[in-house]
Amino acid sequence: MATEHQELANELLPVPQEKRTWSLYNMIALWVAMDIGIPTYYLASGLMTGGMNLVQAMFTILLANVIISIPIILNGHAGAKYGIPSPVYWRSAFGFSGASVAAVIRAMVAAGWFGIQMWIGGSAINTVLTILIPAWQNFSGGIWVSFVIFWIMNIFVLVKGIGALKILESASAPFLVFWMAFLLIWAYRTAGNTFGPMATAPSSFATTGAFLAFFIPSLTANVGYWGPLTLNCTDFTRYASNQKDSTKSILIGIPSGMIALAMVGSLVTSATVVIFGEAVWDPIALTAKVGSPFFVIGSMLFLMLATLTTNTAANALSPSMDLAYLSGGLLTYKKAVVLLGIISVAIQPWRLLSDLSAYMNLFLIGGSMFLGPIAGICISNYFLISKMDLKVKDLYLRDSRYSYKSLAGRNGPTRNVHAAAAVLLLVLAIAGPASWTGSVCKLGLPVRTVLFAFAAYCAAIAAMLHAKISGGVNPNAMISFTAAVTLPFLGLLFQDLVILYDAAWFVGTIVAIILYWLLMRGAPETE
Repeated sequence: MATEHQELANELLPVPQEKRTWSLYNMIALWVAMDIGIPTYYLASGLMTGGMNLVQAMFTILLANVIISIPIILNGHAGAKYGIPSPVYWRSAFGFSGASVAAVIRAMVAAGWFGIQMWIGGSAINTVLTILIPAWQNFSGGIWVSFVIFWIMNIFVLVKGIGALKILESASAPFLVFWMAFLLIWAYRTAGNTFGPMATAPSSFATTGAFLAFFIPSLTANVGYWGPLTLNCTDFTRYASNQKDSTKSILIGIPSGMIALAMVGSLVTSATVVIFGEAVWDPIALTAKVGSPFFVIGSMLFLMLATLTTNTAANALSPSMDLAYLSGGLLTYKKAVVLLGIISVAIQPWRLLSDLSAYMNLFLIGGSMFLGPIAGICISNYFLISKMDLKVKDLYLRDSRYSYKSLAGRNGPTRNVHAAAAVLLLVLAIAGPASWTGSVCKLGLPVRTVLFAFAAYCAAIAAMLHAKISGGVNPNAMISFTAAVTLPFLGLLFQDLVILYDAAWFVGTIVAIILYWLLMRGAPETE
């Protein structure tokens, strides 16, 4: 098969059955280790700061992770059944060439996450070095050296491949769980056998409407936290020893790890109000405040392993494959890893973390606006259209049923609609009333900027369809994707429709599933 498909890196070929050796424990350890990261630790902070009590915050996080587990299981089914990675799986719905749309969007979001986690990990190393080596704090470049150290650690694990990742995740999970338990016990006893005032503080919402206005975007943001995994879960499930273990591991690993660490973070932070007289949400800052050698060393291992296991598995392994895919096989997996690392630095993650509102509204909810529809289209195609029957060999052939040549007649009209939309959006951005186009939307950006951005997206899709006018792209997938993204987009333009953006993942995913199914029902056969 490798000689037949030289345009692909070897890493994109199906995993043979004899190499699908990840047991139920290995798979659960993978999901739990990905759950346990520094952002998860203070995941409830924004919810409680916004007015939720502890129970409401935990319910929101738990519900979001139960919800997101469903599409991960559904899309992950193809990985466990056929052993195929995500870029190849996307071809079944978007077409051999159209899958590049999913790959580009996934890679862009992943690069942001990869950079954010590396900056957090570098900050943790810098804090620990400052405690262990007091003179380190006088070194102005300490944070940058720490960032580079953590960057190298991530790249090293990734270059070693899936085998090294399996060992890292399986070995780290027990220690991460142990340290969570230790933190909880330490906080409770140090605070005088109490978890402090935040644990019992009431909700600040006066009405149900006020609660829902905060709850809906918060739920969407928490769903968006793992939104990328709904697309690339096959990259992991393809190593599962069987379908049953794959499904079990997701149901057990994702909700349990997320709610456990979020709960630990909330209770420990509540106890710090008693211990230090202020709430210390950041575990890195907490390490600096405690300062005992045992605590510092244990926290150093926890912070580094928690960030490393999450970052390499969730944010880098699959996107590196995406980059290899987008290069048409010119990049090997290892070269793609290094390229992703460079991109993650170029986006300046320290800036992304400087504004928590932008982080939630732009990065989490905004990212879910694009990721949800892609996941929905893949689910609709796999279960409703293909009936879980994919022709694996055809997924690797440029001229096959997945070139969707039988639908090529729709490429022209679909291209024209996208081109017309791009022109209309540009006209609105340039000639629209300044009172509207200059106003600031929920992203903190002028409406004019959002119009330009969506115009660029429509123009890019039109250009791709024009280049593949005779086949290679499923136009029904493109129509469904654009329609599913447009509804949340309207929520950014018009305040009265903001609920569409607040619930972007839900709106986009549901619309994509239904619309794709309706369009494909009446489509010519792709044989």
